[in-house]
Amino acid sequence: MRRLETTAPAKINLFLEVLPKPDGADLHPVDTVIEKIDLCDRLTLRVTPAHLDIKSYIPVLVTPENLVFKAAALLKKTYRIKEGVSISLSKKIPVSAGLGGGSSDAASVLLGLNQLWRIQEPVSRLVPLALGLGSDVPSFLFPGRCLVSGFGEKVKTLSTPTKFQYVLILTGVKISTAAAYRWLDDLTYQCHSSKIMVDALKRGRPELVAQKMFNRFQEVVTKKEKRLRGWEKKLDKNFNHYLLAGSGGAFFAFLTGQEFIPLTSILSLQGRGKGEGDLTGSGFLSEENAGNAVKFLRVSTYGR
Repeated sequence: MRRLETTAPAKINLFLEVLPKPDGADLHPVDTVIEKIDLCDRLTLRVTPAHLDIKSYIPVLVTPENLVFKAAALLKKTYRIKEGVSISLSKKIPVSAGLGGGSSDAASVLLGLNQLWRIQEPVSRLVPLALGLGSDVPSFLFPGRCLVSGFGEKVKTLSTPTKFQYVLILTGVKISTAAAYRWLDDLTYQCHSSKIMVDALKRGRPELVAQKMFNRFQEVVTKKEKRLRGWEKKLDKNFNHYLLAGSGGAFFAFLTGQEFIPLTSILSLQGRGKGEGDLTGSGFLSEENAGNAVKFLRVSTYGR
């Protein structure tokens, strides 16, 4: 049987503004710059005679409610595909952390099955299907750094080639995206434009990009979640530039090349003893504890 192996990268938002709801709309439009990073889930797709199934070492992911399964079912129904697929998911991106893992997985399934099932649609034709799965999904259909606006359907790839380095702070705190949007409804603010970030990226200077980072969610999410307020205080002492990842609860710190981050600082953030810190990425997250343990991981721009 035909098979395909693929990766699904996590994302961070270098800039994220949430705009007011238009009259009669259920959702908020966004204005955001998305950076894909080299923390990836891995998927193996195997064509079957007819049935759909998903396999994972994490039992809670083995459900028809998983976006991976929904993406396959939607594509099969839309194009009246007789074949099925068995999807093996190796999960490395923590869930409910603001890193877009589920959305990235779904986009990878759409792209992979477009090839495996020989549908061969241009990516632009997959955008409406992706949007039906979630507002973040369309951005993962396109390679590289991108500017996303509207309700997630407007995606523009940014040809800004500079590769950046980050430290992910995986707090283990899970935040509901729906709840984060509700909290914003109680906040009055003047909207910012992603133009400041796009201009900084064009100039390619890490320090300038770091200075222009912005996330509208950070103000409300850290107010509502006491544990994240504690993390903010710790991060203030250790990093020059950091931001909440999406709607949280992970953070990321931008490394401009001027920082020196001793292992003792990382250990003090974790509240752990000598020898338990790791910024290399090796062994930071297992199938068994995905999304639960506090971990630090050094990552960079994906695919550059």
